[in-house]
Parts: sequence; C-alpha cells; structure tokens
Amino acid sequence: MKKLIILIIVLVVTTLTNNIYAQKKPKSNFQLGVKISPNISWLNSNSQDMKSDGTLPKFSWGFIADFQFAEKYFFSTGFNINSTGGKIIHTDSISALGSGSLHRSINVRYVEFPFSIKMKTRQFGYLTYFGQIGLGLGMRLSANSDDDFYPKNSSTATSNNDIKIEDQINFFRLSMILAAGVEYNLGGSTSLFGALTFNNGFSNIFDYPKDRNPIIDADASSNSFEITLGLLF
Repeated sequence: MKKLIILIIVLVVTTLTNNIYAQKKPKSNFQLGVKISPNISWLNSNSQDMKSDGTLPKFSWGFIADFQFAEKYFFSTGFNINSTGGKIIHTDSISALGSGSLHRSINVRYVEFPFSIKMKTRQFGYLTYFGQIGLGLGMRLSANSDDDFYPKNSSTATSNNDIKIEDQINFFRLSMILAAGVEYNLGGSTSLFGALTFNNGFSNIFDYPKDRNPIIDADASSNSFEITLGLLF
C-alpha cells in the first residue's frame, strides 16, 4: 500500500511539473512542412515568331520552412520540384521537309527555391488565413518536347515525341509568386493547409542556338496556376 501511495505521488508531481514546463515553454517560431501542387501551366510568348497554343497539366511537390520574424509575419522558403511548360507554335524548317509550322508541347522540370513573405491573420476557431508574395529562383533539371511539324500547305503532321531540348532552354528561371490560403490547426503547431498559387515567370525560358535555321526569335515566359495542399508541423 505504501508503495502504491508513493507511486501515485510521483505520477502527480511528474504531471504537474510537465504542465508547468509546457505553459512556460515559448511557442516555436519555426515550422517545417511538405506540399503537393497539381497545376495548369502555359507559355506566354513575347515574340512575333511564336504564339501560345494552350495549357498543359503538371504536378509539383516540395518542402517548406517558415521563420517567424514578427507577430503574424513569416519568412517562407524551402524548395520545390516544379514541373511547368505549355504549348507553342512557331515557323520552322526541318531538313528534307521544307518550311512549315512547328507545334511544340514543352515540358520543363526545375528545382525551385522560393523566397517570400507570408502574412497570417489571427486564428478563428481552428482556421488561420494567409497571403504570400515573393520570388522564385528555378534551375533546370530536365527539358523535353513533343513536336508536330506541319509542312507548308499541308494538314498532315510529322510527329517526334520526347525530344531532349536542354540545349534550347535557359538554365535559370525567375518568377514572382503570389498565394492565398487557409490553415486548419490539428493541435499544437501542426496544421493542414490549402492555397491557390500563381507562379508568374518573367524571364525568357528559351535559349535557341544562334545558328538555328531559320533564326527564330525565341522568347516566352512560363506561368502556372496551382492548387497547393500540405502539412505544417
């Protein structure tokens, strides 16, 4: 009986000590997270030799690191494996096929490092709303294209799929990132979140060889609109 009383006292003291420590422990100003982001991507051409021809569905994923530097303000970074691209048309000539129109579905994968400011509201029940603005620096991992070449005055295409085009795509990509979303608190610092994100590229993704025949003014930026789902902890 004496041993049972001692055990109960030890358990009570331990519980009280842990509760007092938890109350005094400062809230963490650092969060990590993971995310997935299905998106719709397109190319916005700035050249008279090229025109946009539609969107492509893509998928990205990544890791998040949020650092709080003021009340309700966070510096957000991490890295993303970001797939983007789009459809484009330009005049071209292919050996033995003469001149014509080249329809390309461009697929590019980048590792992207975002640098942004995240602004949060106070918590309403389990929900916290946030807005985000910043820049993204992407470095090309791979690039390929599915091509359909239509000779002049012909509606029959010659197709060539999964062409490696790393030599035609700039290594770096710069973009502006705008997002708005909501977090659902699961307890403590753990939250589910969802966001709508616009990734607006403002650098030319193309780097066509200078000796290409015919010479093409290859100038287009890549853009995407994505739905982001993730977990912060």
